[in-house]
This record gives sequence, structure tokens and C-alpha cells, in this order.
Amino acid sequence: MMQRQFIKKNTLFLGAFTIAKGTVFLAPLLAAEILSKEDFGILEYALAGLGMLFTTFINIGVPGAYPYFKLKQTAKDVTHGFALHQLYLVSLFTLNQLAFFAFGLPIEYYLAFNVGFVIANQVLISTRLKTHEKSAPAVLLDSGVYLTLAVFIGLAWLNVIPKTIAVINVLFQFYAVVYVLFAIFKFIKAEKDDILKQYLDILNFSRHLLVSTLLIFIITVSGRVLIEFFLGDFELVGIYGFYFRIAAIIVMIHQIINIAFFKKMYVLDPKILDKYFSIFFVALYIIGILAFMASFYIAPLISEFFTSTIDAYKGVYFILVIQMVFWIATALNSNIIDREGLASKNNPYFLGLAVIFITGLALFKHELTLLNFTIAHSCVILIAALIQYKTLYHKAIHFKKSASVLIGLFVISMLIYTFII
Repeated sequence: MMQRQFIKKNTLFLGAFTIAKGTVFLAPLLAAEILSKEDFGILEYALAGLGMLFTTFINIGVPGAYPYFKLKQTAKDVTHGFALHQLYLVSLFTLNQLAFFAFGLPIEYYLAFNVGFVIANQVLISTRLKTHEKSAPAVLLDSGVYLTLAVFIGLAWLNVIPKTIAVINVLFQFYAVVYVLFAIFKFIKAEKDDILKQYLDILNFSRHLLVSTLLIFIITVSGRVLIEFFLGDFELVGIYGFYFRIAAIIVMIHQIINIAFFKKMYVLDPKILDKYFSIFFVALYIIGILAFMASFYIAPLISEFFTSTIDAYKGVYFILVIQMVFWIATALNSNIIDREGLASKNNPYFLGLAVIFITGLALFKHELTLLNFTIAHSCVILIAALIQYKTLYHKAIHFKKSASVLIGLFVISMLIYTFII
């Protein structure tokens, strides 16, 4: 009976993961084929650029507080405080509607803020589900924005709707309203006696996670925002986003591990994690390189966008493949940092790294290209991972194997780039 339940549970998870993450991977790439390059750049800016930055700000680190209180501080019940957080998110969504309809907020910002609101809710609810090991619904929920985008692509290809960013904007408006209604429902059901005190307890813990998450975003996944700001070209944002998404095929493997073993990362011995992480990084690197080589045979058969841009941006694509391994390392390390309550210790180092990175971009703005930006950004992400290991080291938590593997992969990659790419 237990074996049957195990098979059923994992079959549901793999089915949900295949549908959801397949959509996350394919939907933006298909959108690139039907939108203008500028509209696709605006979409990427909203989905994975400013929208993600906005999510980080408005979520105030609250999603990371849920597993902490449920798995590490089990004596303290603050469950109902999370319902108040969702109501706070609704108030920000309402302000965005006012800014757009009454004051003419540009569509790229309006769309980004709506996406930010949706993802903030997705992350919060999904984290709750993963904490309770409900992996299948969690992975579907994580992909809600991209499932909505898939609806647009299907309707656009059938010529039911125009192939424009304005139509995507309307679809995301309707999707956001679903979370508005859900937030109101959750607040009505919540016990109100200590709800404000519970929310304040959550915020007291999560404020460190807010700074940490914000700095992680600036350091690791802010590429689209920084490219638009320093290079001022939505078409370049779109090109970067396109190759970022192809390179991110290995991130889906990481997400399987992260979702399936989310709870275990809060309880396993760090020595065991170090061993598995180091093996995992090598495996991801090999898969990423093989996928990079295979894409030159497969992608031209199905993507005009790839064919028209790959000659000029092959180097950017290769560096992004390597960057994914470093990005995954920082994501896994963040779980360990959070579980040990070390976010406040790590933040000063991340702040210094972010300031140096952005100052460097500003100083060399006139020499900046998409390629040298991507190389610099990848170096910064590697340094961020090493900073996390340093922070853990001061608490006698050693990830020597993982750190050594990442440095070795960086050296090998630079040799490949210099002499082969």
C-alpha cells in the first residue's frame, strides 16, 4: 500500500512538473517567434526583469518565513498572519490599477507590476504547499504566469486575438484578479484575534530575508533590468532573455530536486548536502554543455529567432549556460543560509558586491556590450556563491567540495570560451 502511494505521489509530481516546467521553458521561446523583437523584450522585462524585482520588494521576504516557522520554529503558530500579507498585496495591486487607468502609467511598467503581484502570490502559496510536501500543485502554481502566456500563444496562433503585448497585458490582468479574490477569501476565513501580532512576528523575521532576497536578485537575475537601464534597448533585453531561457534548461533539473527535496534541505547534515551538491554541479555542467552543442542542430529547425541572432550572440549564449550552474548554486545555498538564520550575516557582503557590480557597469557604460555584461555578471554570481560558503564557514558549516567544484568549472569554462567558442 505504501509503495503504491509513493508511486502515485511521484507520478503526479512528474506529470505536473513536465506540464508546468515544459510550459515555462517553451512558452517564452514560442512568444519570441510571434511577437516583434521589441514586444518580446518588453515581455521579458516584465516577466523576468522588473516584475521579479517588484516581487522581491513587495513580498518582504515573507515566503521564506513560512518554512522557517513551520519546520524550525514549530512551537510558534503564525499561520493566520500570512492571510494579512496577501491582503496587503491586494492593496498594492489596486494602486497599480489606479496608476495605469487614471494616470497613464506606461504599459511596460504596468505589466511588470501586475506580473510582480501575481508571482508574489504564486511564490507565497507555492512555498506553503512545498513545506507540506504537496509538490504537484506547488509546481503547477509556480508556473501560472507561463500557463497564462501559453493561452495567449494558442489563441494568437489560431488568429483569435492579435499578436501584441497589449493583449498579453489584458490576459495577465484577468489572471491577477484570481489572486485578488483568493486573498479576500483567505482573509475572511482566517482567525482575526492575533492576526496583526502574527504578521508582525513574520515581518520581524522576514525583514532580513527581504534584504537578502533583494540583493540575491540584483546579483543573480537582474540581467534584463540592468541591460535595459545601461544599454537602453528592449531588443537586446529580448535577445538576452531568449538565450537565457534556452540555457536555463538545466534549471528545470534543479527545480525537480529543489521541490522534491525542499523539506530535506532544512533538516539534512551539511556534510551530506556538500557531497550531493558538488556532484550535482558537475552533472548540470555536463548536461548544459551537451545541450549547448545540440541546440545548434535542433534550434535552427524550429526557431527563426535563433537563426537570425546566433552568429552575433553565440558567446553570450555559452556564458549564460555556465552562469546557470552558478545561479543554481546560489539558489541552493540560500536555502541553507535561511535555515541557519544567517541572512543578516550574509547581507553586508552581498550589498558590497552589488554596489561594486553596479558601480562598475556605470563607470564602463560606454564600453558595455551584451557580451562583456554577461561575462561580468557570471563572475559576480560565482563570487556570490563563494560569499555564501564563507558565511556558512563562520558557523562551522563547510561546503569545501562545492566551492572547489564551482571554481574549477569556472576555470574550465574560460579556457573553452577563449580557445574554442
